[in-house]
Amino acid sequence: MHSEQPAPASAANRDQIDALLDQAFAAYEQGQMDQAHGHFQAALALDPQDFDALHMLGVMAMQKRELPQAIALFEQAIASDPQAGMAYTNMGIACMESGLPEKALANFDKAVALEPSVEAFFGRGVVQQTLQQWAATEASFAQVLAMQPTHVAALINRGHACLMLKRLDDAVACYEKAIAIEPTRAGAFAGLGDALLSMQRFPQALAAYDRALALKAEQPDLLGNRASTLLKLKRLPEAITCYEQALKLAPRNAIILSNLSGALRESARHTEALAMAERALEVDPKLGGAHMNRGNALLDLARLDEAKQAFSMARQVQPDDVEAQWAVGWTSLLSGDWATGLPLFEVRWKKPGFSSEPRGFTQPLWLGDTDLRGRTILLHAEQGLGDTVNFCRYVPLVAELGAKVVLEVQPPLKGLVRSLAGGAQVIARGEPLPAFDVHCPLMSLPLAFKSTPTHLPAPQAYLRADPQQVSALAERLGPRTQPRTQPRIGLVWSGNAAHRNDVNRSMPLATLMSALPTSGVQYYCLQKDIREADLPTLKARPDIIRLHDVLQGFDGTAALVDQMDLVISVDTSIAHLAGALGKPCWILLSRVPDWRWLVDRADCPWYPSARLFRQTSWGQWQAPLQDITAALPGWLASAPKSN
Repeated sequence: MHSEQPAPASAANRDQIDALLDQAFAAYEQGQMDQAHGHFQAALALDPQDFDALHMLGVMAMQKRELPQAIALFEQAIASDPQAGMAYTNMGIACMESGLPEKALANFDKAVALEPSVEAFFGRGVVQQTLQQWAATEASFAQVLAMQPTHVAALINRGHACLMLKRLDDAVACYEKAIAIEPTRAGAFAGLGDALLSMQRFPQALAAYDRALALKAEQPDLLGNRASTLLKLKRLPEAITCYEQALKLAPRNAIILSNLSGALRESARHTEALAMAERALEVDPKLGGAHMNRGNALLDLARLDEAKQAFSMARQVQPDDVEAQWAVGWTSLLSGDWATGLPLFEVRWKKPGFSSEPRGFTQPLWLGDTDLRGRTILLHAEQGLGDTVNFCRYVPLVAELGAKVVLEVQPPLKGLVRSLAGGAQVIARGEPLPAFDVHCPLMSLPLAFKSTPTHLPAPQAYLRADPQQVSALAERLGPRTQPRTQPRIGLVWSGNAAHRNDVNRSMPLATLMSALPTSGVQYYCLQKDIREADLPTLKARPDIIRLHDVLQGFDGTAALVDQMDLVISVDTSIAHLAGALGKPCWILLSRVPDWRWLVDRADCPWYPSARLFRQTSWGQWQAPLQDITAALPGWLASAPKSN
């Protein structure tokens, strides 16, 4: 099949076309667009394949936002001269602005292959950024900067790509260079703030955001990031105010609504936090963070079933999100559904900021699924001292399966856990490990033994304080006052101040003492570290006996606990120690405690000797302390009457 091709322009026509093009370009340079357009059209009438006319008419159509026409003209220009890199560049821009990123990228790729220019590399970088091809984006803007090192927009965009690639130092360098060249670019300061926030350099991030907002105010996303920085700096009221300013500008910004929910929760404004998370989900039902914040607010309100559903929704929209899996598991455990919760508890090793590092052993993990007879298993501690005390109860059960047990614990616990039944070889962390066949973290043992709240090993006592230290301490304390004895009550009112939940689980000493009788009892301080705020109370209460030297080691602490008739403690390692020693222990718990304490019960499935006293509202110790005040007379009436 034969098709007719347009005849090439004659020499006379070529001269006429060139004259028309000269007039067209001159008019274009002078801003006389109508005249330029007419001259280009006239040239095209003489030669429908003239590249310059087709290309410039495409440029003018693009300038007038007539994008489909521009694309058609660029396609004709490229057909006329397939080696013209500039035409591919402009075609890429037109496609990009038309929402055709893949087609735009193909044209920019052709442009940089034929005629590598700043414009072509920059356009390709912008499209790759749109497609979230971050490594390719960074490379394209690096090419721009190799050709034009002071290209501020390329510096900023390369900074964004480095930020997404977690190359934070490179991102900061890009933004700072852009700022040095052009110190009035708000985007450079905003990007610098984002990079510094990711580096947890919060004061510097805040300063960068403030500079950005001074240059360009009323940017809701920027205000939202500034608020998140204030939140990290624990400046909660300012953070909430900043989120609210952002929402005035963008009232349906789901991310800002969700983040405000998180800030309200940290301020213990749980009902408001729930409402804000639900507003976010009205805007974006698939926002995983909003489902998480809604679940957290419901959890804080002790609405466990609803919280679990919210966390499950977060898992549906973000199936690989570790925090969502953890939240479903933790809430299931707290509510007593250990069949669901314990398998999900294993995700803790992937949880960002988890307090224990994976050990990286080459030996297989044992979770109750293989025969242990004739094999050596390493059981190793994780997290805190109280966790080890709590879960080492499983060691005798593992030994009963026919295994040789090596138990690795934190050094302060080495002496105490030697009293466990089962004959385990006890090693302090940091000491050389013997050969072993399989391993299991201590807190995975409930999963291995398929424990439930009604089916777990809960002996009256499974640890024993060092007999020599107990004997020496008993002699030091001496007999109780006669003729009527004075029961000994050990006190723990605060734990590690660095604990993530310290604000909810600790209390001032004065608060605890307000619930306890002032006579007829010997009080002993069982905590080594005393906060400065509690020193005046201790000074005013000389009846609280401090044996600081005894508390320097965990063995001494165990011996002192052994000498108590009752321990009253917040949720710390001493509460677990008292329970493991079989000592009567009254444990004060926050509104939503650690999952091990479950909910809505005064007894404890882990420790038969423990009794639980719970907050009924967040941060309010009045109710559980009133319960302790009411329970003490009955306990004192039956307390020991002699040594």
